[in-house]
Amino acid sequence: MPYDMHRIFCATPFELEDERNACHAAISEFNTEEAMPRGVLFVTVSLVPAMADKRPYQAAVNDNIKACRYYVQILEENWGPPQRDMERDYALAAQVAAAPDSKMREAVLLFKKPLLPHRVATDLVTLKGTEGAAEFTDAAELKARLLGLLRKWLESVAPRAESSQAAAQ
Repeated sequence: MPYDMHRIFCATPFELEDERNACHAAISEFNTEEAMPRGVLFVTVSLVPAMADKRPYQAAVNDNIKACRYYVQILEENWGPPQRDMERDYALAAQVAAAPDSKMREAVLLFKKPLLPHRVATDLVTLKGTEGAAEFTDAAELKARLLGLLRKWLESVAPRAESSQAAAQ
């Protein structure tokens, strides 16, 4: 069975590697249980931990972001160190998603509730008011947020079989 594939760029700074892995695991589980039976496959794209400095590869990173249908940015206290700063990546994704002729449909921010709230940067607090931004406290809540997004995205790319059959009659 051929699948309709949709790429999701899952971005995290270094200190959120566990959350990046959780993102991949949630998408994989969702594919198996809900998307693949409907002919859809969500494909994850992200920077691997071995890429200690993305700056020399930024053009390729930008191309990958632009080629995705969805972008998920997971943050805690900052955008990451200079060699893995994700601020411009999110800005690019948001700009691409806003373009009317773009393949990208949505750029989302997920905020991990920080251990030390007083250290949260003012710009990140401001971004929490952005459409598509949400907060989570632990792996279970992150998974729930991701599954909610995936269900919404699946409905937009694969109408239910009952709807398709009714339209065909």
